[in-house]
Amino acid sequence: FSGAQFSEDKIKTTGTWLIAMGIALAKSEDIELYNVTYGDEGAITQKNFENITQWVIPNKERIKYHQGSKELVSFIRKIDEEIKPDLIHVWGTENGFGFAVNDAQVATPVLLEIQGLLFAYVKFYYGGLSFRDLFNSIGLKELLRPKYHLSSIRNQFKSKGRHELRLIKQMKNISVQSDWVDSIIKYVNPTSNRYRTGMMLRSEFHETPAWEPPKNEGVINIFTSCSGPIPYKGLHVVIEAIALLKKSYPNIKLNIGGGIRIKKKYGLIRDGYTSWMLEKAKKLGVEESINWLGMMSADEMIEEMHKSSVAVIPSFVETYCLFMAESMMVGVPTVASYAGSLPQLAEHGKSTLYFPMGDHWMCARQIERLITEPELAQNISVESRKTALQRNEQSRVLQTQLDIYNKVIEKID
Repeated sequence: FSGAQFSEDKIKTTGTWLIAMGIALAKSEDIELYNVTYGDEGAITQKNFENITQWVIPNKERIKYHQGSKELVSFIRKIDEEIKPDLIHVWGTENGFGFAVNDAQVATPVLLEIQGLLFAYVKFYYGGLSFRDLFNSIGLKELLRPKYHLSSIRNQFKSKGRHELRLIKQMKNISVQSDWVDSIIKYVNPTSNRYRTGMMLRSEFHETPAWEPPKNEGVINIFTSCSGPIPYKGLHVVIEAIALLKKSYPNIKLNIGGGIRIKKKYGLIRDGYTSWMLEKAKKLGVEESINWLGMMSADEMIEEMHKSSVAVIPSFVETYCLFMAESMMVGVPTVASYAGSLPQLAEHGKSTLYFPMGDHWMCARQIERLITEPELAQNISVESRKTALQRNEQSRVLQTQLDIYNKVIEKID
């Protein structure tokens, strides 16, 4: 059960590691993979992909986050009785599938994979924004529909987080991706069986040549990516850092990938936080120094990384960080905030440069070190790629996943 749908389309959304892992699992001997996900269908629809059997549940069935619809619960029971799977893997707490699986009271052992942690994100949600910043993030969209304001969304995280805690406490088998998440789960559900999974990167990142210092004719490209207009991703911190750097490096460019809507297309109203960031960039004099690239495929991201001098991860919290793992695999020198799971992915001064979360001054300084000290940049590039090649090696990650499945099944047997 996952939030990802397997198809021929080149994915440009979050959850790309899940797609890569699923394809690798489906190619393994003695593995029959079934996927249940949500989508824009009128009824439960079977949409197989290659040798993966797949059902798409209509989005209308997502009535309550913490409770599966009668039709979904009935469908899960049918799968459990007819297919008789050896294991049910619920990928993430955010999509609500875990509650429906619990409601179905299946006989099959269940493994819950922790992706995000809503209740843990609440503390960091505002990303250091002041009350004035939050007030200035109220636009027409938020006035017309207050549920879209940052405070309302944070309250939604908080409300769902209470149910998420209950779900985690009910699970016997839980898989985590970092020490930071493991430490949280240990105290939330100390009796659970906890497993450490690996992250499967898309094959394009493994196959690309190693990063080399770009030749951009005087332009200094800085690359970051943000899944959406979410303050805890810290995009405003990088914008402030670029404003500091522009004084000494007028040709610096910040290239931003991800799902942030800048243009008001098709009559849609832009969210207030994005409008606030744009206004902030304008006041800081860096409006023309920012390129908004939109959602990007693996090939597009790799091309951008090779053109960049530095990749930046400014988050206030991360349960893992796929963008950082991908940057390290390419070898583009990376600057990251010291937050959540990020310190586990690299070693400061050796395979990345860290800065205190929210500290745009130190963020700027670490970027500057990499663009002015070529030997440091090259050493970090080599070490980061070396680390990623070992940590995210595909056969190793796959075997770890298979071992986890076997351990869960053996405990039941």
